[in-house]
Amino acid sequence: MPDIHHIVHKNYSFASDRLLSNTSLDKLIDIFRSNPGHGTHMLEGRIPPQFLILPETGSIVIKSYQRGGWMARINKDRYLNTGQIRSKREFDFLIAAEKAGITVPLPVAYASVGFPFYKTWLILKEVKEHRSFVRVCLEDRKRALGFLPEISNAINRLIKHNIQHVDLHPGNILLNGDNKIYIIDFDKARYWSKSKSRLKKSYHQRWGRAVQKYKLPEEISALDL
Repeated sequence: MPDIHHIVHKNYSFASDRLLSNTSLDKLIDIFRSNPGHGTHMLEGRIPPQFLILPETGSIVIKSYQRGGWMARINKDRYLNTGQIRSKREFDFLIAAEKAGITVPLPVAYASVGFPFYKTWLILKEVKEHRSFVRVCLEDRKRALGFLPEISNAINRLIKHNIQHVDLHPGNILLNGDNKIYIIDFDKARYWSKSKSRLKKSYHQRWGRAVQKYKLPEEISALDL
């Protein structure tokens, strides 16, 4: 675990793996206060990430957290603080996944405001020239199939280290400009305490449901776990 620097700036609590200037913190807060809009494609997230360049980090992505379903009508983006905020949880799981040899967007910082109900954000290094694997599935079936061994290998590493992603589907796989895969969205992740065979089944079922529901090529279901 890297050294984490904690700071409160204009009522926002930050935790970062590097020191950030007040100017950089102000830029982040401006992003936090803006409207991130809505997602534009199936399986690609409820809200789009926002991008920024800071001198201490280079190109970064800011992920905000919002509820879905009926709860969003009552409380769109605030969570009850029960001991660990959502962004810190995802920050920690990204570090654990990276240590397990899985390629993930590198976490830089997380931030929150409010208590006991809070809003929160995760700051990540940008995956350059990225596109969602689900788009590749829809546009070039043969090319998409060529990525399945690498995706299967990454999931097998998660299984080996008892990490259940919970929501791993084709929309949570990114490809960078060099066609390297990245697994994203660990905010629901948890450590698995039951048998690895049941964890494999869980990954197969979640992936398969997404392939079927969104009418992706059937062969995309063929993970080697």
